[in-house]
Amino acid sequence: MQSKIVSNTVSLVISKLIPALLLTIIIIAYSRGLNKSDYGIYQTVWSFVNVFIVITTFGLPRYIMTFGTIYSYHKTEVIKILSLTFLLTLIPVSIYLFFYYEYFDLASKVLVIILLISQSLYLIQEANTISLLSNRMLVKSNIIYAALLFAAHIIILYVTGYSLIHCLIAIVIISVLRNLLVWQLSSSIRLNYSAKITEAVFNKAELFWFGLNDTLQIASKWFDKLLLLLLLPPAQYAIYFNGTYEIPLIGIALVSFQSIITAASAQMSDDFKKQIKLFNESSYFMSGILFPLFALTFIYSNEIINLFFSSRYHESAILFAISSTLLPMRICSYTVLLQLKQKGKTIFAGSVLDFVSAVTLMIILYPVLKLPGIALAVVIATYIQAGFYLYHICKLYSTGIGDLFPLQKLLLRLIISSGLILLIKFFIFTGNHNYSLMVAITATGLLMLYYSDWLKAIRKKA
Repeated sequence: MQSKIVSNTVSLVISKLIPALLLTIIIIAYSRGLNKSDYGIYQTVWSFVNVFIVITTFGLPRYIMTFGTIYSYHKTEVIKILSLTFLLTLIPVSIYLFFYYEYFDLASKVLVIILLISQSLYLIQEANTISLLSNRMLVKSNIIYAALLFAAHIIILYVTGYSLIHCLIAIVIISVLRNLLVWQLSSSIRLNYSAKITEAVFNKAELFWFGLNDTLQIASKWFDKLLLLLLLPPAQYAIYFNGTYEIPLIGIALVSFQSIITAASAQMSDDFKKQIKLFNESSYFMSGILFPLFALTFIYSNEIINLFFSSRYHESAILFAISSTLLPMRICSYTVLLQLKQKGKTIFAGSVLDFVSAVTLMIILYPVLKLPGIALAVVIATYIQAGFYLYHICKLYSTGIGDLFPLQKLLLRLIISSGLILLIKFFIFTGNHNYSLMVAITATGLLMLYYSDWLKAIRKKA
């Protein structure tokens, strides 16, 4: 089962990795090529999309990956669900965008809404593909999407001259093309399901809790950015955004792996022991990626920020270090086992706890620590939420933390990873910061290989 999960994860990671890496190159180029104000406004576009796409899809992707493809439902019911979801969610999103954000003109706001709808439809199509374990289908569409997006951004920045309107028009067109391509590639799957007679009906109550939870979760996760978008000028927002920017591979690997875990766990819904075992094994597997990355990003935060965004954003380094402390906690999805028990209310309660904790801590920490206080509040609140979910998982499954996690092995990995990176920075390569960073990155990669057992597999083949 673990090898199958890893195989499907790799396919999904590949489909996401190239777009994310090229987008990161775009972000680096734009952070260096634009002034802080223009760059901050440009990043606001992606901030809005990343936040509002969770609101406009309102739990549908999570629902599809938990209960099966949307193609198994009657078309009329699907259309009703999609229409109602978009109608109800686009109203508050549009009100926020049109009446509370002043750095976009009217045309830019309209284009952002169109982009949001297009990206939301793609997210639903992607969830369908994942639930059907047809992840390879996404590779072709996403490579084409990434190549077009990258080319358009580079031409706009270096040939025609930067314009937010030009960027938005290009992104919207490319996003729509990706949707059409995925729709075309999935035509055979749709035909197969349309030939079947199904009585599947949406569990609207569970979908509601999923949507409510996801909305509150993203509001909590991005509340700091949404708040600072209103309070800070674009130049200052750019500093905070860069400092809390997630390294692409981390988010991709995590989301992809957890999506596959959700689908795999759903297929063994009657065997709770296997679900617990899968949770344990998957968290241990992810620790081999995230623990070394945590050590690298925390200890070398200043060097990483200077390398990617230049010394103009040196204030982002402390924010980057604080945000990296989330990585050890993210070795697993804390809601998968609750989803399978249909505990939408419990998941929602955790999101409420996360949101309230984050806001309370921001009020306490911001006057003292300023922007680092905002970042620290988000981190602490996330750990509180994780603890809440673990308590309820243990209660529901009549198990203990030691069954969910291999605690001693995890602690050993964290100590080894942190100790090795500290040794490289402060005791071995202390003269040249760039050279030290390159050695540390190499060591991090080797640790990942070792922890994933890839090196053992190579030795066996040899």
